[in-house]
Amino acid sequence: MLSPAERWHLRIRLLSVPWHSVMAQFDMSPGTLLDVGCGPGLLSFLLEEGGYQGSYSGIDPDARKTGRAERWLGQSDRRNFTTADVGVTHGSFDQVSLLDVLYLVPSERRASFISACAARLSEGGRLTVLTSGGGPGWKRALDRLQEKAATGLGITHGEACAPCDGAEVARYMEGCGLRGIEVDDIGAGYLHGFELVTGSA
Repeated sequence: MLSPAERWHLRIRLLSVPWHSVMAQFDMSPGTLLDVGCGPGLLSFLLEEGGYQGSYSGIDPDARKTGRAERWLGQSDRRNFTTADVGVTHGSFDQVSLLDVLYLVPSERRASFISACAARLSEGGRLTVLTSGGGPGWKRALDRLQEKAATGLGITHGEACAPCDGAEVARYMEGCGLRGIEVDDIGAGYLHGFELVTGSA
């Protein structure tokens, strides 16, 4: 059972992100997916709503978030939430997602963070990254202001609060050997400069 404040936060996330564009990136057939920085499990919920047939593993270093995901969605044979960092996660996955997380990672650690995510991909596996640091300057300023407020209020935990755009993510993907990298601007009509970056092992 989620509190009214938790339900309100999920509603805001549903309305403020172009999820239709994000969800179009995922293969819904049987397979394995690792959601890095899963938060309260919103991607897992949307995958189930969309008919995803594979298994889902969500990890997040914030135990409050994984605990909320468990209370909301529960654990099952096909879905699990774990309080962990990607650096200590084992196994390989057909898909790895990293959705609106990199702004919390210090810039000097982002390359190694992306590399750790890419290392979890099986041969031919696909990495999908959503970042909100693109678009015009006013969107980046708003992004920085909102996220500083969220971290200051304790809603979000992280070691940094700095926008990260799609071109930066693409460089990190190239650096760890991913192929077919694409950057798509999906922020039109939204307050944040959302960009999707995808690449394959």
